[in-house]
Amino acid sequence: MITVTSQLAHELGLTYWQIPESNTTTVYQLNHEEKELLRKIMLAKAIKLTDDMIIVEKDNVVQVTTQTHQLVFDDVTQTDTGKIIHLAKLNEMLENNELKKLTWHKLKNLNFY
Repeated sequence: MITVTSQLAHELGLTYWQIPESNTTTVYQLNHEEKELLRKIMLAKAIKLTDDMIIVEKDNVVQVTTQTHQLVFDDVTQTDTGKIIHLAKLNEMLENNELKKLTWHKLKNLNFY
């Protein structure tokens, strides 16, 4: 089954009544500063980000899946389990340098290869 988004409908020339009503998917995005911070963090660990590695969820929670770990930018105080590493939210790190330090402290000893 193919889901018809409003963009696809526009490109196909479909009218509004031909678009299924289940087209209420919300897409969450990062702003420029958050993207830049994420890029710098990953670059510091020698990881080149691709779009398929990043999932942006509700409430600015970001998941980055690398070859060896899953980084969850949600709450740096949560306990890490196995290969899942919890880090501070990107928007909160932009406002609070202490959260940047806590995040970097968790990341600095991780081996991503």
